[in-house]
Amino acid sequence: MTDLKKIFHSFGINDLLNASTSGLLLFKEDRSNTGGGVKYVCTVDNAAAKSLTGWESLAGKNWDDIADVELLNEELLPRQDLEIYFKQSNTWCRASNVPVDAHHFMCTLTNITPRKELEKREALVKNILHDAEQTMQFGSWVWDLENDKLEWSDGIFSILGYSPAEMATMEASYPLYLTHVHPDDVQQLDEAVKNSFKTKASFSVEYRIMTVQGEEKYLVSRGQFNDGDHTRAATSIGCAFDLTSIKSIQNELERKVADLNRSNFDLEQFAYVASHDLQEPLRKIVSFGERLELRSKGALNEEMGLYLDRILNATRRMQDMINNLLEYSRVTRSREGFKKTDLNQILKSTMSDLEIAIQRQNAQIEVEDLPVIDAIPSQMSQLFMNLLSNSLKFTNEDQTPLITIQSDRLSKSDQLNYGLPANREYVRITVSDNGIGFENNESSKIFTLFQRLRGRSEYEGAGIGLAVCKKVAENHSGIIMAYGKPSEGASFTMVFPISQGIRVS
Repeated sequence: MTDLKKIFHSFGINDLLNASTSGLLLFKEDRSNTGGGVKYVCTVDNAAAKSLTGWESLAGKNWDDIADVELLNEELLPRQDLEIYFKQSNTWCRASNVPVDAHHFMCTLTNITPRKELEKREALVKNILHDAEQTMQFGSWVWDLENDKLEWSDGIFSILGYSPAEMATMEASYPLYLTHVHPDDVQQLDEAVKNSFKTKASFSVEYRIMTVQGEEKYLVSRGQFNDGDHTRAATSIGCAFDLTSIKSIQNELERKVADLNRSNFDLEQFAYVASHDLQEPLRKIVSFGERLELRSKGALNEEMGLYLDRILNATRRMQDMINNLLEYSRVTRSREGFKKTDLNQILKSTMSDLEIAIQRQNAQIEVEDLPVIDAIPSQMSQLFMNLLSNSLKFTNEDQTPLITIQSDRLSKSDQLNYGLPANREYVRITVSDNGIGFENNESSKIFTLFQRLRGRSEYEGAGIGLAVCKKVAENHSGIIMAYGKPSEGASFTMVFPISQGIRVS
């Protein structure tokens, strides 16, 4: 007897069975039941079989009890390979049944749970992709370039207008796809695809297709070339997106922009008329009214004099409103270019212009160092002029006016909070005062043209200054916000990009 035989015979049969990682079950034919049918009873098992099935003991149990699977023909059992789920162990197994003799068969259980879980995940991913394609209106493809085998997802067929029944019988191919491409766009798409293969680069191309139903759609296809090696073929992988609804919205937006541009042109024409045709009659009314007032002193009674005063005052207010409207129009229509602008110099010049008002109010102005940004200098002057003028105007009688001007650079989280793009750098400038303030729920109103929170009898002005500030902020791709509290003051926060992303002088 060889050494191997000595080793083999040193173990019992149970030791050999239990050494296997596969479940092993020996079944014996049993015809003793009163129904006359055939049953198979387990006579031998191993440890792996107990672990895989979740049973502590299998000997003496029928196949139906163990597998919980109803067989259509029990006579065929010894020749069946089954995939079985065992609830007690939460395990999937492949049961391979091999006849031993006319009355016995051996069942081998192999754990296939990892494969089943993978299939489940793949099915889930496939369902998610299908739902995403239907929702977002796109389809995917994989093109085996070496074997010229093209596979589409259902999304491509759906975009082309094919029904689910047609999808099941059709085979994807590049020539079939080209039959749906608009004749004027076939060359453009074909050149982009072939150039991608030649240069081994990605591609992106917009084009039109005609669906099975004859509907024209706008698509964009983006493909990625994947070079092959000795283990896999070169492939092109990509997606086709249906842009039809986006194109429709884009066309509608372009139409509305054109309408808006026409309206802006009409507004510019109105501004021209206001600056010339309307101003001249008003100047004559004021001029002749003042002459009448001068020459009729003592000749007009009190009531007539009151009427004349009202005529002159109303006409002068109309002149002021037109001048203010023209100021707003100039900001709106400004063609002045952006320049690297030191806001410290702009503020210094503005404070010089307001020197008399600052001294008269005995106001204190505290200024931090301001940044250099891409800006239109004249509009920045208007911005600071209007904000400082408001702070000097709306003051508490029993309090020395205090104005603070602060600046800092926005963090990325702050940009996100303001709804600003993360790919640009922004600065924040805050102008605060200790004046009469306002109710915070009125903060959005104060930027409206000719909007006043206080009566004309209390404070002079036309209510246009903050509307100009808002327009300046918009012209600089920035934002302006106001915060206030009655009797405690107001604060105006402006956010501007440091660079406009264009060439500046």
